[in-house]
Amino acid sequence: MSDDFRRGQRELASHRPDRAVRSLRKAVSTCPALRAGELSRNLYWLALALFRLDRPELAVKSLASAQKLRPRGLARSAYLLRVNDYGMCRRSSPELDDFYAFFSIKACAYLRSKNQDRFNSCAEKDAITRLIGDAWRSMSSSGKLKGASPSSKLSFFEAWPISYPLFGLDTMDTGKIVRADFRRGRRIHGEDPCTCGSGLPFMRCCGRTSSLGDSTCE
Repeated sequence: MSDDFRRGQRELASHRPDRAVRSLRKAVSTCPALRAGELSRNLYWLALALFRLDRPELAVKSLASAQKLRPRGLARSAYLLRVNDYGMCRRSSPELDDFYAFFSIKACAYLRSKNQDRFNSCAEKDAITRLIGDAWRSMSSSGKLKGASPSSKLSFFEAWPISYPLFGLDTMDTGKIVRADFRRGRRIHGEDPCTCGSGLPFMRCCGRTSSLGDSTCE
């Protein structure tokens, strides 16, 4: 158990999560990859500190890594409790889970189309948010999501068109990403077991939906 890890635990117990994050990040970065149990524990505690700092996107990323290293440890239990079917931070209702997945997919696709990882201004962010919100209301009223599985919903989200006239983008057709298991020579579907061996469905593990915070957070 490293000094950085002990320091991070003390800072967290003293209600100083910002200091705890700095120490626990050092503990993670200096832990040898071969010591999977210790690394998983460090990542788990880092996730707890990030949750306390209200940084759920980064916390989920830490938990995702931790549970892959120790599929039967505390990190796996916390991951299943806090992460939804899209591999994102669980919200207060399934409807909000759907909305945040849709918003993140469309916002991240927009940023990728402009070769940038964040919005250039508040005006740009507000305009894109309104357009995505309008698209979400249109999709919700279409009835396509009723009774659909999370994997099917993701396909709907990715295919739903949005126009961005204010920024010179006529449509949001950036090409669909096809995920494949090259060792077995087949396409990976969302409900298939993840190829990393975690035992979770692919869309909840390595194929989880990237949140907007993944692009804009440090």
